[in-house]
Amino acid sequence: MSRIFDALQRSQGDSPIPRATTPNQPASAVGSVLETTAGEDASSATATAVQPSIDWLSVPSDRVLHPQPTPEQRIIALTTPNGAGAEMFRVLSTRLAHMKDKRAITKVLVSSAVVDEGKSVVAVNLAIALAQRPGERILLVEADLRRPTASSLLTSSPTKGITEWHRGELAIEDALYRVGTLPLWFLSAGAGISEPLPVLESLDFANMLEAISAHFDWVVIDSTPMLPMADAASLARLSDGVLVVVREGQTRRKILNKALDTIDRKKVLGMVLNDAASLQTTYDHFGGYYGVKKDGSK
Repeated sequence: MSRIFDALQRSQGDSPIPRATTPNQPASAVGSVLETTAGEDASSATATAVQPSIDWLSVPSDRVLHPQPTPEQRIIALTTPNGAGAEMFRVLSTRLAHMKDKRAITKVLVSSAVVDEGKSVVAVNLAIALAQRPGERILLVEADLRRPTASSLLTSSPTKGITEWHRGELAIEDALYRVGTLPLWFLSAGAGISEPLPVLESLDFANMLEAISAHFDWVVIDSTPMLPMADAASLARLSDGVLVVVREGQTRRKILNKALDTIDRKKVLGMVLNDAASLQTTYDHFGGYYGVKKDGSK
């Protein structure tokens, strides 16, 4: 797979992507996203032995996605890039970048307490906003294998991905898609499965995610909700930080607390307040809230 890695290196400059290092100092709050203590660098000998990459210059046409989202899908980072909602995602991406200056963050898990909070929409918009920043390469991973949603926001055609890779039906580089002309790659869930934990908790999956993440500046992972499944807890252990999506007027504090108990709270970077009635940012003991406005925002 080294042939593809070399091409990815050339895609946005000849210098390799440096591995993140972990500062020996506590992090502090940045903007409306709450930083926690710095995590350990998860690099491993196994990861460096694998060199996954993507030759984006020769990606076949059936693996280049050309999103044409409907207004109902609310991929505002593409449809209304000059709007207030898209600007909020740009601000969120900038604040994450500021956090990265102080601690090792590459893999960001996007989850929610329960279903229908809008986590997949937030994950896709965030990945696009990060990809619109100059000089950065982004990977969006659709790790919700139970109910894949991100892929339907990017294409109307079926995609192959993690499920087929884990079955040995295709190599991981053949499961990667390029999103238009953006420096954004997409690893689809592939066919949905009813019990994904054996996949997500396998050593093969952990090694693959770590190895492929080493060649991107950001990896945004769209997860299942934290309740009632254990998928998000497994994925959180493989991630550097977690963004929790909560829907204004819907998410109950008791349920949110119960959901947060399933993961290491030190990994919570902050919360995205979905369907926000205003653009004001509010805070409480859960951490930093980041508002995404109702009218045409998310």
